[in-house]
Amino acid sequence: MGSDSRIGSETVAPLAWYRRLAPRAVLAILAALAAFDLGFFLLAVHPAQSAERETRARITQLASQVAESRREFEAVRAAAERVDKASADGDALVQEIALPRRTAFSALLTELGEAAKGAGVESRDTTYSSVEPIEGSEGYGILSVNANFRGSYEDLVGLLYRLDRSELFFIIGSLGATPRDDESSNELQINMRFDTFVRDL
Repeated sequence: MGSDSRIGSETVAPLAWYRRLAPRAVLAILAALAAFDLGFFLLAVHPAQSAERETRARITQLASQVAESRREFEAVRAAAERVDKASADGDALVQEIALPRRTAFSALLTELGEAAKGAGVESRDTTYSSVEPIEGSEGYGILSVNANFRGSYEDLVGLLYRLDRSELFFIIGSLGATPRDDESSNELQINMRFDTFVRDL
């Protein structure tokens, strides 16, 4: 019996020591694991998350810039298309209304003569200047014609009416009307300058 009690006491003593130290060891291990996890989070996970957030913010910013650049590009392209269309329409209009250079003066002279005859105005001398090229429009120019007429005020109104409805395109650059020196006459000395577009320079 005595030997059995010693054996039991010797067996119980180590177990009691282990039971006293085991919780401390577990706590120490858990504390070490927690410290390791915290360190790993601070040194690896947190910087990675921060870098990911910065990358996403950068991507969002770049996407916004790309969208804005695309909108600006579309606006510029639409404006360029409108400019090209306006230029093409302008060229087509000038081509339509411009007279061939070789026949421009004679065509305009004929038109003025018919308008004056219809209005009862007497045609006098008519001269023209050299063709002035239009800057920026290759192959086109402006022909200026000076024409003198004689007639009454009513005749002048009729002449302007007919010229306004002419199929030829020209611009009345200047108009002057002065009474004749003869006081017994109500006729006017009429001077007009016409500008018209010509092509094939």
